[in-house]
Amino acid sequence: MNRRDFLIRLLFGLVVVVMALPLFWLLGGIRWLDTQVFPPRRPKNMPQNAVWIDAPALPISWHHGWWFGCDTLSAGTTNYCRLVMANGHEVYAGRYLPCEGRSPVPTSKIDLVAPPDKIGMWIVDKRLSEMAPIGALRNGDLLLPVVVLDRCDELKGTHRSD
Repeated sequence: MNRRDFLIRLLFGLVVVVMALPLFWLLGGIRWLDTQVFPPRRPKNMPQNAVWIDAPALPISWHHGWWFGCDTLSAGTTNYCRLVMANGHEVYAGRYLPCEGRSPVPTSKIDLVAPPDKIGMWIVDKRLSEMAPIGALRNGDLLLPVVVLDRCDELKGTHRSD
């Protein structure tokens, strides 16, 4: 193969790659890379039960979402849940209790799932200083900030984990 043929093949290959990249992006290739090939890694300061919650999609984003995880406070009175960004920056932290039983769930038994309705994962209430995330448990129960536990029935009607 002479030099001219090599350059033509190289140029043709480059054109194919340049044309294929937008197609790859449009067909969900970036999403596939983001979730399957390079999934987000749980920050070291988050508990083992932490789950990744995807944020609403952006045209071009990488690990756009949050980690939500809970522990049981040493006093054993409530669960302490935190929401952090992919880089570990804390977005929210507070005391939570489950709707059913209204007593803290032992850390070893906390089985969190990402909320099925990603947009409806927040609770807004004037008793809270800011929006707070709602924790969804695999058994269908919810973890709510302690000050808004009286809204369990209302919120359980709109949040179901399958």
